[in-house]
Amino acid sequence: MTRNEISRWESERRILTPWWQKHYAATFDVPVEVLRGAVAVTRARRRRERGELGQVRRRQFMGVLAGAVTAVSVPSPEPSSGHLGVRDAERLYRHTARLRRLDDVLGGGDTYATYASQVGVTERLLREATCGAEVRNRLRSLLGEQHQMAGWAAFDAGEHARAREHYQTSLQAAREAGDACLEGNALAFVAYQETVTAQDGTDTARAAYEKARASAGPRVAALLLERAAFAHAVVGDAGGIDVAHGLAEGVASARPVERIETVARRLAHHRSLPQVGDVLGRIGV
Repeated sequence: MTRNEISRWESERRILTPWWQKHYAATFDVPVEVLRGAVAVTRARRRRERGELGQVRRRQFMGVLAGAVTAVSVPSPEPSSGHLGVRDAERLYRHTARLRRLDDVLGGGDTYATYASQVGVTERLLREATCGAEVRNRLRSLLGEQHQMAGWAAFDAGEHARAREHYQTSLQAAREAGDACLEGNALAFVAYQETVTAQDGTDTARAAYEKARASAGPRVAALLLERAAFAHAVVGDAGGIDVAHGLAEGVASARPVERIETVARRLAHHRSLPQVGDVLGRIGV
């Protein structure tokens, strides 16, 4: 879990879903019924406040979300003619980046329709607009990012089948664009969904790192490896946790010249594990 997600729970900007309630309860060693009761109290208080404050509370809410609402109300910037240029693609990317910030203040049920509408805009541009090969590839990458945003919103709202469809389409768009880093991130989303829905996401999480590692920077590579560690932790694979964390620390902390040696040193005592032997063999250690 990220600190941002936990902060949203603590500040009650979001409410713990039933799946997370049991894990939160286990973490703090309290009965899950206590959390369920707290959630019920919070929901009741919100309903009461909405009734008591009415329009005043709505005005306050709109003030807090002014920037986010502006991002939603501004239509996706599309070219004035049928031709799409580099500047048009850049405007579409900036618009998508603004919309991504909605996730900081709204839950998936509130953002899904907005994200899905942007997917539709980009798909239509790919079908109808004329553009060069570079711009078309950038549009495919943008479509992959938008599908990931829509998938995350659907996942956050508990719509797992719909989320899976978005992630798979994102994966396809990334492959068509030749964007290995985006493809790895799509796989990481799939792995996370597999992990939290009582499936084994370790293979997919490792595949995400392997796909992106050649083009990803140290921070992205470390993030993908941390996600792999989470997948191993959920299925109780202690060796896999050590491997993933060792790799993540090595990638994130070492300077480029020292990175291979650092990773090899951290993994040396796990050589008996097949995946470690494979990694060490490929770097010649």
